[in-house]
Amino acid sequence: MYPSRLPLLDLPNFAYIINNDICGYDDVYAVVIIHTHPANREVRDIWRKHVPDEDLRDLALRRVFLLARAEWDDQELYHKTPQWKIAQESAEFHDIVQGNFKEHYHNLTYKHVMGLQWVTRHCSQAKFVIKMDDDIAVDLYQFRDKLKTRYREKTNSILGLLQVEAKPVRHKTSKWYVNKEEYADKFYASFVSGWAYAMTTDAAKAIVEESFKHPYFWIDDVHVTGTLAEIVGVRREGLNRFYTIHVDHMLCCLDLPNSADYYCDFLAGPTEDDLHLLARVLQHARSCYINPCQRRPPEASVAKLCVRAKNSNPLAPVGHGHGEIVRVSRTGK
Repeated sequence: MYPSRLPLLDLPNFAYIINNDICGYDDVYAVVIIHTHPANREVRDIWRKHVPDEDLRDLALRRVFLLARAEWDDQELYHKTPQWKIAQESAEFHDIVQGNFKEHYHNLTYKHVMGLQWVTRHCSQAKFVIKMDDDIAVDLYQFRDKLKTRYREKTNSILGLLQVEAKPVRHKTSKWYVNKEEYADKFYASFVSGWAYAMTTDAAKAIVEESFKHPYFWIDDVHVTGTLAEIVGVRREGLNRFYTIHVDHMLCCLDLPNSADYYCDFLAGPTEDDLHLLARVLQHARSCYINPCQRRPPEASVAKLCVRAKNSNPLAPVGHGHGEIVRVSRTGK
């Protein structure tokens, strides 16, 4: 589990700080690899509580959380996380894989390839890798069922939220600014969003082997599921109808009338860092796994029925609005 020399992209001294054997020789259908920051212990515990290990084993799934090191006070959005805390958490749950590189959004490609490489080395019997971010609400119960039924014969494929003709951000003030030296083309290769996707293990192996041959690019889903996947001929298939980019859709899955009786219409959607919402969505998904729910009929779909008003100023008082109709002449007088 701790090889002394293990290359990772252009890192000459990569090593695991923490590794865990979660697969062994068991029958594993898919491995869930979750990108998470060391400071996000509360988020990881929500996943452990609401999608427990006993359910994962029933589904022939295994789960690991992917981390790097965060022992420095230099990231505005995250707290410094002493390594002893991560070691303690791993000793309790045995579900962490941690690399020795620095936790930073410019290092996400290292983490992404580390996760795929880990699966191909330590859980190669799995049919699929399900990669996801820890703040995305994903119904793993429905996701696994779809893989088992509709996509069980897939090989050399990535399935998820497909992005076509996305452009590099050229505005220097943006966090996601990419200059032409980093990526010269006008459009990115078609890629699958790193929010949540499923990749066949044979595709993961091909991408990992190819990853050593190309310059590092820090936007991980673009590089891994776009550039590298295209080079080695991995198919990317859009399951976009099963995804939403609107947090309100996730709320409506829970709050529309009789929602407890229905599966959510979406496999995955954002939570906007609302941990209570994440917990509710996962709890609802598990409830529908234990006591099977119904599919919403088309006329009662979330997309059709979901109407929510969002207050742009969280400090403003909530109350009734006032509206009026004003007749305006064509001349503007």
